[in-house]
Amino acid sequence: MFRKTKKTLIPLIVMALAALSGLGGGCGNTPDPSTQKPGGLSPGDKAYDFSAMDSSGHMMKLSDLQEGWYLILVLYRGHWCGACQNQLLNLKEDYPKFQRLHAAIAAVSVDPLEESAHFNEQWRFPFPLLGDPQFHIIDAYGARHPEGHDGKDISRPAVIIIDPQKIVRYKYVGHNPTDRPENDEILFKIQQFQHEAPKS
Repeated sequence: MFRKTKKTLIPLIVMALAALSGLGGGCGNTPDPSTQKPGGLSPGDKAYDFSAMDSSGHMMKLSDLQEGWYLILVLYRGHWCGACQNQLLNLKEDYPKFQRLHAAIAAVSVDPLEESAHFNEQWRFPFPLLGDPQFHIIDAYGARHPEGHDGKDISRPAVIIIDPQKIVRYKYVGHNPTDRPENDEILFKIQQFQHEAPKS
């Protein structure tokens, strides 16, 4: 889980203006070009130390992750994508299973904050929806899909598992809208990584 941080209060009108100006999220560290790899970060690499705003106005950082927890980054195409909706709703249903394994979830898209807020209001996800309009997180993992929707760049569906030491342990980038790992596979991978981890 993410440690609670002070909420940044952003009225919807400010969120809308921010989205129009392209400043509505992803307010984090710009990836250092010297550390970027062709195809993005891979298992074994140090995870990208992101900070991004969620749909309720909280600024979330990788460093906010509770000690000893894994993080599952779910990169999705957008709130309008039916396959993405199904994936996020399935993750919502299985959320207690992830919590029992000390695994937090954060979903990332280029959606403007006000659209993510409406999406979350409709479905009440138990995990944050992070905005990445500048593609900092998406590009760090090589998941950008150029002109993927209505002539605009979006994220490919992807799942990244980051361990408590902030190391990328698993990365899956889908080749089409429905190409994404099932929850059972993600849960199995986390159990596998936990079993491999040295006992303290």
